[in-house]
Amino acid sequence: MARKQRLDRTVTSKLDSLEKSMYILKIEYEKYFMGIEQIEPMRQRDDVKRMIRTLTADNLRNSRQKYRFRQLRARFMSLDNYITRNIVLIERGIHPKMKYRADRREKTKAEAMEARKRRPITQAEKEDAAYREVYSRYMKARDKCGQASEMSYESVREVLSRQVRTIKSRYRCNSVKFKVTVEDGKAKVTAVPMR
Repeated sequence: MARKQRLDRTVTSKLDSLEKSMYILKIEYEKYFMGIEQIEPMRQRDDVKRMIRTLTADNLRNSRQKYRFRQLRARFMSLDNYITRNIVLIERGIHPKMKYRADRREKTKAEAMEARKRRPITQAEKEDAAYREVYSRYMKARDKCGQASEMSYESVREVLSRQVRTIKSRYRCNSVKFKVTVEDGKAKVTAVPMR
């Protein structure tokens, strides 16, 4: 009959904590692979490796504990291979879950662009785009002439809109076109009534 061996309770508690840490590590990496977690749980992985190293350094005498430790170490090696394989796929950009998310992101972006194209542009948006174009040309001209170009868009727009109202009432025209010119080394915006 085989002799009974004594169990070392500290080794048993270490093996229990190793098994629990491996389980948590697997869950954390699955969250990382699914995109729930943004940062790879490398610290937890290093902790599990450290636990395995310390248990390997311990001289396990009980055959049941030795068997359990070998089993846990083999499970960790397969888990480590799984993690490494998935990380390599992510780095190459061919991981199925990451590729699916990237494709979905591109699809939603394309749908949003398509919706913007289909949506009719309002008169206010057209006017704002025209004012922004005049503002950018005016600031470039001022910069070339060496004038200060710290004017805000809102102040330039307010002046231009006042000119539009004045010109429309004075000349009874439908629209006003702005030209940016340089005269005597200074940039100017000239309003031209359009019929």
